[in-house]
Amino acid sequence: MSAALRSINGEIRVDLRPFNTFAEIKSQLERKLQRIDNYALGTLVVLDMGDKHLSNKQVREIEDILLDHGLHLKEMRSDEPPVGQEPDDYPFGYMPQYSDTTLICRHLRSGQKIFCEGNLVILGDINPGAEVVAGGNIVVMGTLKGMAHAGAFGDDTAVISAYRLSPTQIRIANHITRPPDGEVIVVSTPETARIRAGKVVIEKLKI
Repeated sequence: MSAALRSINGEIRVDLRPFNTFAEIKSQLERKLQRIDNYALGTLVVLDMGDKHLSNKQVREIEDILLDHGLHLKEMRSDEPPVGQEPDDYPFGYMPQYSDTTLICRHLRSGQKIFCEGNLVILGDINPGAEVVAGGNIVVMGTLKGMAHAGAFGDDTAVISAYRLSPTQIRIANHITRPPDGEVIVVSTPETARIRAGKVVIEKLKI
């Protein structure tokens, strides 16, 4: 049995740390599981994920792959933050990992639209009428006054962070929020939008 796929106390431990994208993780997991031919149905599996964090939807896909092989997911182990530091203490709070990041070094005017499959970083303002959509997280090193949609493929762990968060609309996965009509929002500190308890909430950005 390879070092990346081993048995510990009757459980199967699979090392997925070297793989970056979710497509690679699924493909390599399938290849590793195909080598298993001597385990009882219902054997528990522990996945070593390194610094990668999966969305709920992605975890369900992993569980389905294991079930196809008669196995059950026991645990997904990720690298822990340093002692005394919680994920929300990191700059921009906890953000799920994506292999691709797109960097835009300009202001976005009304009518302009940007889309990327991974993370999106804007070094400038997103003005009213401009739209940005990302499969991962969105970070705006300026003022967000237009529309931003993070986790566009359904990842509700994605976040939207900006130095000045005054959007016309925010979307994270399938969740949408916008300021009340006629309300002028004055923002003086960096903020982050994320999903908590099924709702979009705005929190002070920890930097």
